[in-house]
Amino acid sequence: MLRASSLGLTFTHGITRFLLQRPRFLHKQFAHDSLLSHFGDTHLHSKTKTEAAEKTAMVTGTSHSHFPPTFPPIAIPEEDSSPREGRPQTAASPACSNGPRNVTSNVLPSSACKSVRKKRPPRYMLSRWGYEEHARRQASYDKLAGAAKLEAAWRTYRALLLERPPHVKQIIPEKYLHSLAARIIARFRWRPSHKTRNQIVFHRLLSVLNTIYYSGGQVRLWEWNALIECSGRGSGSRKMESDDFFAALSVLRDMEANRAPGWTLSGGRYVPVEEESRVASKPVTPDIVSYTTLLTIAARTLSEPILRQAEGILVSSGLQPTYVTHMVYLRYYARRGRLSGVRSTFSRMVTSGCKIDIYAVTSCLWAYGRNARLDIATLMYRILRHRLLSRYNMTTGDDIEKAVWELDELEGITIPPELEPVPITYYALIQCYAYQGYFHRCIEVFTDMMTSPEPVTGPLEDLDTDIVPSTTGPAVPHPVLPIFRSIFLGFARHAQHPSHTHRSSAAARHRERHPEAWTLEQLHALFDNFIDLPDVAKPNGRTVYWLLSAFAITSGYDRAILRGVWERLSQRYGMRWDGRVERFRTKIYAEEFDEAFFEHVRTSRDRHGS
Repeated sequence: MLRASSLGLTFTHGITRFLLQRPRFLHKQFAHDSLLSHFGDTHLHSKTKTEAAEKTAMVTGTSHSHFPPTFPPIAIPEEDSSPREGRPQTAASPACSNGPRNVTSNVLPSSACKSVRKKRPPRYMLSRWGYEEHARRQASYDKLAGAAKLEAAWRTYRALLLERPPHVKQIIPEKYLHSLAARIIARFRWRPSHKTRNQIVFHRLLSVLNTIYYSGGQVRLWEWNALIECSGRGSGSRKMESDDFFAALSVLRDMEANRAPGWTLSGGRYVPVEEESRVASKPVTPDIVSYTTLLTIAARTLSEPILRQAEGILVSSGLQPTYVTHMVYLRYYARRGRLSGVRSTFSRMVTSGCKIDIYAVTSCLWAYGRNARLDIATLMYRILRHRLLSRYNMTTGDDIEKAVWELDELEGITIPPELEPVPITYYALIQCYAYQGYFHRCIEVFTDMMTSPEPVTGPLEDLDTDIVPSTTGPAVPHPVLPIFRSIFLGFARHAQHPSHTHRSSAAARHRERHPEAWTLEQLHALFDNFIDLPDVAKPNGRTVYWLLSAFAITSGYDRAILRGVWERLSQRYGMRWDGRVERFRTKIYAEEFDEAFFEHVRTSRDRHGS
């Protein structure tokens, strides 16, 4: 018997694939009336070639149609278990015949016959099955995209991951994954910083980006940059640790090497090897945002060697620093108390052509006020305030020309003539005054803000944010609640226990300035204004904690006064705050007076900034 391969017949991959997926009883009928058997014959009419090509494209799923090919359901009979020797040989079947080649025969190679007998490809290899599976999961995709809350979207994402159909190339279509990543990033940036919350956000974003990477999608630059930022917030504190920086650096290296997100962090141990064949992500080149984000994390560690390492990486990239990059240096030098660095950074911003806006000037004001140079901070505020009032034909009586000359002569800082104070400017100066012990100046600037011809607008929420803005937008949209928190902290730092004759070092430094300012009567008046805030006000746990601490110290740990304060707070806001506030409430209503707890509140006040 001649082998079919000896006839020199050639079959396309699409034809062979189609035949191999059909039951044995269909081969006979298919061979007699199908035009696919003539594919590649040079003597066929052009129309026959076109029809054959269209059928081949339909079978292999390579048709140029916008819709996936569909096929009628095929009734596949069960395999006959009777011995093959007893079966009659079908004479009309040409599948394994050794007859001559002609236009009505469809001869398969013997290897194909063996494949049909031994192994049949799974039905889901047909594109129809992928299309039907996608249609079945479409409701879950819509739920993922349309969930009103992020937690509901995350639960849907987890449910989709638990079921992994092998014939679906992407478990979740790429556009839904990018949308979910954007929602996670948005939540991370507006929610207050918290260690556990930051870690959850980082791991969720890492999971989504890995799903994109290993399902044939492309991780985008903005997603990489957000992952760098999230990886550097693992500690949850405003002062970052060195581990936060090296975690962010490892993510940057993964982006440069086109590795899976988080590959270096895991040491390559958690790579889904079975999905490596689906990886189609292309290398992404870091931009100035990537390097500035890394520099920001390094600056928040307050470590000079780490900052220099991040600076070296930025310089080696060849990219020019931007406005935001210079703002990172202003923040760093302000926190380190290096006003020479603040001056040099401001000068570089001017010489490099960066536009000096109100947020850059406010950053300088806060830097000087934080480092006890309130004369310079006040000088800058007077200039800004005068320009605002002059626009409304209101005068302050200040010699502004002399103030401008003094600022330029003493510090080399020139404020552009069009700049005026914004809410964060008032907030920064009030916090500096409160921290240094100037109660009356706090109230004066607070009054200026509330009586400003341009009223403060924005959501009346108490956000735990930095004073120095790292972007071109304000860090505190409505600073009224943070201002109350700053002044409450001033009472906690500078007020004296009535029965204590000795004074703390912080209070002794400021007694000559305002010996009568930080008193219980002043605190009661401020608390009345705090209670009378609009109904939309939402103070956070830090504000409430410093309020209770201020009343505890100024009242001499009088628990009757503290209970009255707590009752008014509960009736007005009716909110539950964090665990620290809850412990304070427990001590206020405890049967026995815990003097050690309240003494700890008083002695630990100097270790806190805000």
